[in-house]
Amino acid sequence: VSPFLVEKFKKERRESITKTGSVRSAASVNRELELLSKIFNLAIDYGVAENNPCRKVRNLRLNNKRIRYLSDEEETRLFAVLTGQRAHLRPMIITAIRTGMRRGDQLSLRWEKVDFQRNVIHVPNSKTGREYTVPMNQDVRGELLTLRMLAAEGDHVFTNASTGKSFTEIKRAFHTACRLAGIDNLRWHDLRHTFGTRLGDAGCAESTIAQLMGHAS
Repeated sequence: VSPFLVEKFKKERRESITKTGSVRSAASVNRELELLSKIFNLAIDYGVAENNPCRKVRNLRLNNKRIRYLSDEEETRLFAVLTGQRAHLRPMIITAIRTGMRRGDQLSLRWEKVDFQRNVIHVPNSKTGREYTVPMNQDVRGELLTLRMLAAEGDHVFTNASTGKSFTEIKRAFHTACRLAGIDNLRWHDLRHTFGTRLGDAGCAESTIAQLMGHAS
């Protein structure tokens, strides 16, 4: 089996029709190529093949760009349900919408990175490994100051009041809040999209938006 035959297989699978009558997605074809590659790797291990032709075949390019952000009306509904057992989400969601920080960067954020004197957060960018600075507006500053006054001796900004430890999972609580607010198809990362979209609507240059969101380019 040559790389040419694998390319032919890839093309035929991409153009084939599924049982539901739709064209097979690029992601599905890529998964089939990955499985085929694993089969050849096993064949090499068992001594029945000398090479893996899939290594010279590129996966199909995926178009996973997602355009979803929180509207003003949805934001009002969302904050209306951030009470009681979901109150802990309020400062985190406000910070996400007003700073564009990634969820992982928020959950790992430490107080030493929050500069109340200069009203900025030094974000430990987990994606690029290069720290960047984002300003705090009045909403973010107010929420974080309240957390700071209530905080014990812990280093992390967003901590579970019951355990005193930083949150590791907020996906379930966020989905519940969205369901109660009647908001569909919204992920936590879309709050970051909301920040970037609002900067664009406010007339910020692309270079400024990239800098504030910690993009490498």
